[in-house]
Amino acid sequence: MMIETGGIVFLSLAVLMWRLPRKTMLWFFGHPAWLEVPFSGAVYLLHYGTFSGMISAATAACLCFCFVQMGRWLVGYITAGKYVPGYLTLDLTR
Repeated sequence: MMIETGGIVFLSLAVLMWRLPRKTMLWFFGHPAWLEVPFSGAVYLLHYGTFSGMISAATAACLCFCFVQMGRWLVGYITAGKYVPGYLTLDLTR
């Protein structure tokens, strides 16, 4: 139950990243701490108080890390204003 709850909490981050403009998403992938630390802090704060809540938050934080690493490998990232393509190259003109 706790692992599933963490997965559902993580889906909020996945939906947020899907809705962001491409360049913003790639910037976050290039600066993972700016995405992972606030997200992890927020879920820990929201689920503080129970063991199951903290396990759910830890699961969501771990999934966030995996999501960012997978995104960096799959679509690339932007660092120092330069696009570093991943396995798939995105069209940034849209």
